[in-house]
Amino acid sequence: MKIKQLRIKLLSKLKSFNRKKIILIAALIAAISLGYLGKGLFVAALVNGMPISRLTVVKELEKQGGSQTLDNLVVKSLIFQEAKKKGVEVSQSEIDSELSRLEQIVSEQGMTLDEALSLQNQSKKDLLEQIKIQKTVEKILSDKIVVSDEEVKDYFEKNGDLYEDGTKLEDVADDIKNQLAQTKLSSAYQSWITELKAGASINYFVTF
Repeated sequence: MKIKQLRIKLLSKLKSFNRKKIILIAALIAAISLGYLGKGLFVAALVNGMPISRLTVVKELEKQGGSQTLDNLVVKSLIFQEAKKKGVEVSQSEIDSELSRLEQIVSEQGMTLDEALSLQNQSKKDLLEQIKIQKTVEKILSDKIVVSDEEVKDYFEKNGDLYEDGTKLEDVADDIKNQLAQTKLSSAYQSWITELKAGASINYFVTF
């Protein structure tokens, strides 16, 4: 009886030991994997074995453009907050349509969109966000960017030297309208953002 109990205890301890050993090995593997995969999280580069931390890179980037970057993020937040308040939404189809338009424009220049973005050090994700912001602003300020036919005609008559001989108004009316709308949008946008900032509660906790 005592031998049987001893065997049971021994088996129990052995199982417990094996379980702890397995857990220890798994933890060790996880730690090694995390250390390997997480190198880029903490170390940006090694120069002759000497590390340059990501924190150092971030601090340097903040010195160079931290103020502008933070302001861009503040503005983006204000735009989306205002859009939510006004119930303004941009559909995926609207974004896709604008993306297709840009792809066509770039294609006519003999490039792909990816190549053009690479030259500007941008990703397609960056572009899609820019399109969404642009369309959101256009919707919010739509009443301030209306262009009349009279304005289009007036522009064409005053800037006839910009077009080839024989160009008719109807041939370039859409382009002129879009150009005038963008000019109005740019002007209205600056005033609108200034008003949003003035009326918002913005607390800055860092300085650059």
